[in-house]
Amino acid sequence: MATSKGGGSSRSKNRRTEVPGQALGYGLQYTRMTQLLLEAPAGSFCSMEYLDDVAQQHADKGTRLIQSKSALTANPVADRAKSLWKTLSNWTTLGADSDYDLEKTVFEIYVSRPVGGQLVEAFANARTLEEARAAIALARDALWGKSPDFALKSTVADEIAPYLERVFNADQTCLERIICNFQLTLGSGSPQADIEAVIRTHPVSATKVADIADHMCGVVKRRVDELLEAGRPAVIARDTFYGWYAAYLRKVDRDTVLPSRAKAPSEEESRGQLPKIFVQQLDLIGMPFEDKLEAASDYLMAAADRTAWAVSGEVDESSFDDLDAALKRSWKNKRRTCGIEHGSKPGEIQGQALYSDCMDFTTPLQAMQPPDHFIPGCFHRLADDLSIGWHPDYEQQLKVKKAA
Repeated sequence: MATSKGGGSSRSKNRRTEVPGQALGYGLQYTRMTQLLLEAPAGSFCSMEYLDDVAQQHADKGTRLIQSKSALTANPVADRAKSLWKTLSNWTTLGADSDYDLEKTVFEIYVSRPVGGQLVEAFANARTLEEARAAIALARDALWGKSPDFALKSTVADEIAPYLERVFNADQTCLERIICNFQLTLGSGSPQADIEAVIRTHPVSATKVADIADHMCGVVKRRVDELLEAGRPAVIARDTFYGWYAAYLRKVDRDTVLPSRAKAPSEEESRGQLPKIFVQQLDLIGMPFEDKLEAASDYLMAAADRTAWAVSGEVDESSFDDLDAALKRSWKNKRRTCGIEHGSKPGEIQGQALYSDCMDFTTPLQAMQPPDHFIPGCFHRLADDLSIGWHPDYEQQLKVKKAA
């Protein structure tokens, strides 16, 4: 090993102390994209270095632009942080594009550890255009001084002066909308631990979490690198990612997870279920229309999953009979408890309490955790053939409803 005259390594002498922070910053984008894919809604797409550092797009829910900051030591969102004002400057430039839909865009700064600042927190707390206008005025006064003199403007550091100029002189309508949609997201200090925390909310064995997190981070990095090497945008569909995720869970944790085979129905398909008895049962207890559509979706997806699992052999058909018996028994016990606790209340209120309790009920199927829609959908299946009901007098009420 070559050494310097002072006895130290020439390699250590010339070491670039800023490299760990830079490397963490680059690597953080892969980690953040993995977490985003784990939490993204079905039908969405996540990207890296395409729309922003990381981004999420959904046809109905809009776009989420994310600037990721590693923050080993410095605070990247401090009141006078270059990274904060450069980010806002870039977003105002983007917002100036007349074709860009600001109202359907979330502008997010993600920092890997808890940090803060008076101005960034004012921006993050602004929920209306009026609040955004006040937050902008607060920042301008703090950094430039009061209008019209702006007595503090000359004291602003050169590294942020041009960014402040662009932000404060941007179209105010555009800037207010950006601040109104601004979001500050803070990690725990360990992005890897944050990914594991998300996975722990899923029905997987605790001993498998770290392995699953490592694998999925590797899959995302490899796929992003392959796309970039091919000169293509680094965009991954959330549904494709969940296909990889479910496949790996079946490989390493196959006894605890039962993946859904059902496709989410369209609103039109859900509306087609509204005349059914299980929906009429919801009418009896005054449930809103959105809950009826959700019930219809759960009912259709649960029916599709029962068929698919039986055909594929993932679930023995007799297990569905055992499940139905368990659900009826649970409903009977919950109905008795509801009568004791809410018996003095109107039947509609008693029914809502019982329905809510049953919709929160979970139970395994062949020692495997089914998807979230499955147990509610099975309850609706039983309600459709009148094996169970929500209103205390549901059978008589339905007869009256039918005769009317």
